[in-house]
Amino acid sequence: MSDSQLSDATGQAFLQIDRTSQGNTDFTKFTFGMDVDVSLNADLVELGRYERSGEASGSSDIRINDFALGSVNSDGSLNPFNIKDPFFELAFEDNNGTEELVGLRVGFSEALGKLSGNIEYLTGNIEVRVAGTAAPIRASASGFQRFLLSIAGVGDSTELEAAARLVNSNGDEDQIRAQQVGVVNGDTLDCLPGGNCGAITGALLGLFRSNNCAVLGIATCFDLSNFRTLDIGQNNNPASGLFLSFQTKQVTWYDNGSGTTTPFGAFMNIPNGGITVDFEQSLNGIERVRTKLLDPYYD
Repeated sequence: MSDSQLSDATGQAFLQIDRTSQGNTDFTKFTFGMDVDVSLNADLVELGRYERSGEASGSSDIRINDFALGSVNSDGSLNPFNIKDPFFELAFEDNNGTEELVGLRVGFSEALGKLSGNIEYLTGNIEVRVAGTAAPIRASASGFQRFLLSIAGVGDSTELEAAARLVNSNGDEDQIRAQQVGVVNGDTLDCLPGGNCGAITGALLGLFRSNNCAVLGIATCFDLSNFRTLDIGQNNNPASGLFLSFQTKQVTWYDNGSGTTTPFGAFMNIPNGGITVDFEQSLNGIERVRTKLLDPYYD
């Protein structure tokens, strides 16, 4: 092609390759410039099954039964899981002049859709935003607990939010082979920004901190298996930073200048804003959506 012909052509390469370095780690990232709609079902996703110190014998870094991406309507039409700019990345470290592969990750710049499964074990960074009215909280509380909430100015219509992470049964944050998600010890319920919760109520809520998986005796930790379907992204806005990685040692992966430190083994990252549930769903779980036209898990 001549220079004049080239000047008339615009576009972007299908495959982009980036080479970067952070400290003594070199990264090679392959990004595919495409949008993908997928509907996927797998009987079992199990990654990193080996004996790990301090963890249950026979457990895995990640184990999800009846895994699915996307959903199916009753007439058989699909609601696909949307993926933008999928990529895979390799991490290398210098070992006496030889580059040694220490990590691999697969991810997407953006993702939107339903992820279903029976989660038994999860290793990773999973940040869940819980937001909505306080009616389900008050409904699960005893009479005295409701009295204390009323003193704090929390009624059925009061709009609250909380941040949930992977925790152990004591309410301490635990990113390794977790079986529960909940409000970490020391964290509180907060007023939903722009909601109907006043400053005084917000200040009083700050006095009630989650401790040993409870606030005022109300449970704040829940089994991951209760959440059979999760919405990745919200209000048709995709979530960014979703990835699955594998490391032979601790590796920090970088996106837009922000790093996510991962331990050895398998790791799943769903960043803040990637999952939002309301208090009814957090307290009572989420039913699985239909993922096949003939689905034994959906009536």
